[in-house]
Amino acid sequence: MAHLKYKSAVNPLCPVAIKAGQMEVHAPEHSTWGVVSCDKCDDKFCIGPNLKHGSRVTDATWAKMLAAVLAEDHAKNRPHANSIEIPD
Repeated sequence: MAHLKYKSAVNPLCPVAIKAGQMEVHAPEHSTWGVVSCDKCDDKFCIGPNLKHGSRVTDATWAKMLAAVLAEDHAKNRPHANSIEIPD
């Protein structure tokens, strides 16, 4: 399999959401809890904590926080970012 080339990488200590299907950014230092879909547009985000630092919140709690950010994007007519950090 060919190595995927992303334009940049993010490595926050907090969990991160990476939009599926884009090649702009990735989070190589994070594991994956699962996938969260936006209720409005069905964009999908892979979410997960930093491999070394973990998270103080559960995956379900973080997914709810992400859902609120995605809903706010739609309320403000702004596109979803390719990566979203929500401090825990």
